[in-house]
Amino acid sequence: MIRIYLKMKEQYIKTEMEYTFNFWMMLISGVVTRLVAMAVPFVIYKSLPDIGGWKEDEIYLIMALLSISDGACSVFFEGIWKIPEMVFHGELDNVLSRPVSPLFQILSYGLGLQGLAVLAFGIVMLLVSIVRLGRFRPATLVLCAFFVICGIAICMSVYLIGNSLAFWFDTGGRTTLPYAIVKIGDYAKYPSSIYPLFMRLILLFLIPFSFIGEIPVRILRGENALPYGGGLVVISIVFVVVSRVFFYRGIRKYESMGM
Repeated sequence: MIRIYLKMKEQYIKTEMEYTFNFWMMLISGVVTRLVAMAVPFVIYKSLPDIGGWKEDEIYLIMALLSISDGACSVFFEGIWKIPEMVFHGELDNVLSRPVSPLFQILSYGLGLQGLAVLAFGIVMLLVSIVRLGRFRPATLVLCAFFVICGIAICMSVYLIGNSLAFWFDTGGRTTLPYAIVKIGDYAKYPSSIYPLFMRLILLFLIPFSFIGEIPVRILRGENALPYGGGLVVISIVFVVVSRVFFYRGIRKYESMGM
């Protein structure tokens, strides 16, 4: 299965690289988008010493972890965003007729070019941030690898749940619900402690993007490492299981061409 997955991704890369200009423009746009996002805390920290007790580089570290998870999902699981279109146009018929797991096929479909740049940018920003914070140690790198794995699992699960809503609600193959979820997740670029209680609950338990960036950084800061670490593992596992159940429940609702 892994070999099939890698072979499919290889073919998508070859296809995308046939259009050289588009390939490089998508990569550049991915980097520019993240640089613009970094500009906001950069400007704020020129006037303020900290935000809710958080240093500038800690905010960048949160953003780096979010970028890595988002970029990795775009590179490895871009097919998730094709679900609404496939449902509406009946293309899911082809997926269901093959003797391979439908979810596996969806996850291996497509390749987000911007994700390559976002992933690389996030890795560089993470390394720079932990160096500037004086935490560049083997143990920190191992922890960051663990955080990234959990973050990708959470990110993939939230995107899968959001796009699987197309089995119940769809408008021409372009449901806005997944994008609304992503926009809400953007608030996780900053510590949840600066938001009202209802927003904190959303970012921790409903759309748990705070577990991708903020919670790992809190662990690196030495704040309740064991409870936060346990919570990160639990949230990751729960959302992976829930997203898989949600997707297959959606398939039962699927009515083929034209819904």
